[in-house]
Amino acid sequence: MEITTKTNGQSVDVFISGIIKTISDGQSIKEAVARVFAQDSQQLIHIHIKDSFIITSSVIGFLIKSIKIDKMELSVYVYSNELYTMLEDMNLIESMNVRKA
Repeated sequence: MEITTKTNGQSVDVFISGIIKTISDGQSIKEAVARVFAQDSQQLIHIHIKDSFIITSSVIGFLIKSIKIDKMELSVYVYSNELYTMLEDMNLIESMNVRKA
């Protein structure tokens, strides 16, 4: 798994390539998002999950906490129909601000 970030004026895109499957992958995602938020807590953050058809429960929990408790302006763009369907089945589309890419 690889994470890259790109700043676009008032927003930051966090691109996640590869399969999200290990605890280490989840920790890397958390650290990348936390770094972006620490730099400017008012910036919009767009997370792009490009290849993964799965996502760990710790990442799901982190994203929900970031949006609901930490009040991050965060959206998740999912490129895999399988992952989108899974998140939809779990009723997480609205709470995680998920969009199809």
